[in-house]
Order: sequence, then C-alpha cells, then structure tokens
Amino acid sequence: MQDKRVRPGTTDLYVHDEDGRPLMRFPSAAHEGLTSWLPRVAGWLRAALGEDRRILLAFDRAGAFPDVISTLRNESFELVTYERRPYRALAEREFDQEVTLSDGEGKPEVIRYREQHVGMGRGRGDVRRIALRMPDARQVNVLTISSTRAPRIIEILFGRWVQENAFKHGVERWGLNQLDGRTFKPFDADFVISSPDRRRLDASLVDLREAEGQLHRKLLRATHPERRVELKEELARNLDKQRALEKRRPGLPTHCTVEEAGLHGELMHQQDEYKALIDTIRTACINAEADLATTLAPGMARPREAKRLLRNLFSASGALRVTANTIEVTLDVAGTKNEQDALAALCRTVNDWKLTHPGDVAARPLLFRTNI
Repeated sequence: MQDKRVRPGTTDLYVHDEDGRPLMRFPSAAHEGLTSWLPRVAGWLRAALGEDRRILLAFDRAGAFPDVISTLRNESFELVTYERRPYRALAEREFDQEVTLSDGEGKPEVIRYREQHVGMGRGRGDVRRIALRMPDARQVNVLTISSTRAPRIIEILFGRWVQENAFKHGVERWGLNQLDGRTFKPFDADFVISSPDRRRLDASLVDLREAEGQLHRKLLRATHPERRVELKEELARNLDKQRALEKRRPGLPTHCTVEEAGLHGELMHQQDEYKALIDTIRTACINAEADLATTLAPGMARPREAKRLLRNLFSASGALRVTANTIEVTLDVAGTKNEQDALAALCRTVNDWKLTHPGDVAARPLLFRTNI
C-alpha cells in the first residue's frame, strides 16, 4: 500500500496487547478491511479468554463505523477508537476537563477534553464521545463503549502507538514483512472478489470526468472560433460516453465470484501454512525479546537501548563447555562498563530460571555468563 503498487503476498492483521506484544495474526488473501475482521477477531478473543472476561478493543479510524461499533457493543465488547471526520469543531471554552499524559519521553502533556453521549442513528444506540483539545489546538474526537473513566480511555487509545513501534521493530529486527512462502495456489471458483468489470467501468468514469474538467478549462480560455467548436464537439462526445457508462453501471454488481470474472485458475494467492509457522516463531521470539529487555533495562544507564544491547548479546561469539552437571555458555559481548554489568545481572537472573536444553536427555541446567 505504501509503495502505491501491487505486490505479491497477503494482508496480515495483528492483535497486540496493551504493551505492544503481538498475540494473534490473521491472514487475509482477499485483503479485506478492518471492518470485516473486527467482529471475527472479537469472537476469537472471546472464545480464547472466556465469556466472563472483560475485553476492551482499541483500534484506529479504519474500524470506526457505526455498524461495527453497534455490533461489538451488542456482543458485550468494550471499545475505543477515533471518530471519523467530519465533526463539529468546539470552541476552546467548551473543553471543561483535563488529563495529563506522558509523551513517551517522560515529558508531561496536558490535554483538555469534553465528554458527552451522542447517538449513532438508525436505531444503533448511542456512544460516548470524548472531544480532545491537543496542546497544538487541534481537536481529536474519541468514541468509546465503556464505563471506564475518560482519562484511562484516552491513555489506552494514545498508548496504541506502541503497536506501531512493535510493527517497526518487527520489520527491522525480525523480518515481519518477508514473503516467506514462495508457492501460490488458485482461488476457489466461488471465492467472492470485487468485480473487475465494475472496477474498470468506474476507472473509465474517473478518467472521463477528469478529461471533462480539462475540456471545460480549455474552452474557457479558447478565443479562436474554430477551436471552440472543436472543444465543444469533443466535450459532447465525452459526455455521451459518460452517460453510456452511467447507464450500464447499475447493472454491474460490485462483487462477483472468481469464476464469474473469468479468472478461475488465473487469480492466485499465497499458501499461508509455511508463513503461519514462521510468523508463529517470530511472535514467540518477539515476545521473548521483550521480556528479556524488560529484565535488562533497569540495570542500564540508557534503558531505552535495551533491545539494541540484546541484539549484541544474541549475535555475540563465545564458548560452550559441557560438563557432567551443567552446560555453560560464555559470551563475549561488546559494550560499555554499565552495559556489561547489566548483562551480567541478566545472566544471573536467567540462570535462576534453571533453563535446560530441550535436546539434553540429562536435563542439565544451562548457565550463562559474559566475559567481563
């Protein structure tokens, strides 16, 4: 999407916890939007966590549609999202409450807000709206279905940016966007897709309307009589083509099956089994790295660089010594004196976990240390 061109692959949808750890991945070969996936994801979370567990979903504007919000509320889910524009701009005096949040760098940020209940229309009930006035005077509206106090709701939604950080780290460190599987298979004949005929017709209409605007501009500036006649004739032909396409448009469905589109055997999608396995391993590694970084960071002078130091640890050379009672791993890690001390403390903590090698039938404890 960011490259503005088609690439082979699949769209992956991730569910993260509040700390940004990936929990679940769902592939969409049809590249469906968030609105079609939210109810399904919510159902799987309910099945995994139990009927009596309170579940609050935080998502961005791509899922902020009244029908989706109403569906999730009717299924007893709580949610928070941004309101889609347009919405009424409030005067500064109308923001009668305030909350102080950290911007991630330890700097407090005061945000003023106003809370009210608004209806979604068409019998879909109402929703809490929290209108925020940001420090730069921008207004951002938040919608929520929850009894949680407004400051906490704001904190949850703004904290969703840890998910973006997790994506960035996952791509750079773990190759999250790799097309791991190289094999493809055809879509089933009855798989529903956007109608190619309808899409081509709509694209032709857009081109004709852009050409119509250009013709109007040229006609406005033309002074020679013969040139004006030519432009009027070309404009009339353009409008005739538009009317013909607009007449055909209602008869073309927006969606059809692969077979109806004449693409059965030609339209392919990636086989997900291998990529699902690799991404499961990636998810386990990402979460293990996050846990180790949480353990390592308190002993560092620059705790925000914990994952960078862990990368040095993972790639370090070293020595392996196997004895009758233990398996000792000594790592030669580059780092400052403070970083070396923090790594030594991490090794002591890991050794207390009494880990063993899964292939060691004697189940000898693994002992880690660094060369200081």
